[in-house]
Amino acid sequence: MAIFEYTVEGVYETDKGNGKDYTPFNFKIKLPRFEKQEKGACTHILRRFLPILIKNMKNKPLLSGIRHWVITDIQKVNDDFPLEGKEIKDLNEYELQELACMYDLFEIPLPSTTAISELREIAQKAYMKKVLQIPMEKIEDQEKLSFFKRQPDGSLKFDLGDEVLKVEIVDNYIGKKVEVKKKSLGDFIKSAGQAVANGVLAITGNVDNGQGQQNSNGEGGQFPSLNDLQNGTANVQNPPLN
Repeated sequence: MAIFEYTVEGVYETDKGNGKDYTPFNFKIKLPRFEKQEKGACTHILRRFLPILIKNMKNKPLLSGIRHWVITDIQKVNDDFPLEGKEIKDLNEYELQELACMYDLFEIPLPSTTAISELREIAQKAYMKKVLQIPMEKIEDQEKLSFFKRQPDGSLKFDLGDEVLKVEIVDNYIGKKVEVKKKSLGDFIKSAGQAVANGVLAITGNVDNGQGQQNSNGEGGQFPSLNDLQNGTANVQNPPLN
């Protein structure tokens, strides 16, 4: 993980009553990425960051569309990442766009399109699905997870409660999916934070002795708590690595 500076220049359009105006721009945009490349970053720059930067230009015509743009240079700035350790539920709109760029979380809505509360919830779910590899697309998957709460009408609502979801740097992250059979958020966070050198997310936990599986099915126990999982005292299964 590193911060790369992309030098971007181009021309944007402004709609006028009798036609269009064209205004040149030139920006240096610092983005968190795992590799020095244009692939992937281009989409984020065009859709997420250029609208924000052009909007913040002083005394310039309003943006109605990008007519032309090009990346002219990419330079590594440093290995720091200011979002590391921050809770996703507290990130502002620009920081959420940076998170989207970092892990290519294309599900995160574009700037100025979604209320900040919903934007944060979508970002949390996108991060959990792609980075922590939590299976949560299907209703039957959500029923097995402690952070989906059953509502009086029978529906399931995403609710982290006291669980903490922070932005972590997963070294050599390449977005590979692995089969997981874990129950609480803390276990997925612990697993994602222990990436191995070959780029596959490490999956950690104690070997199940049979009782843990019984508890996970609701027979004789509750979901392991975050503290149990972090302290290694919960019985959880080690899933196979693909």
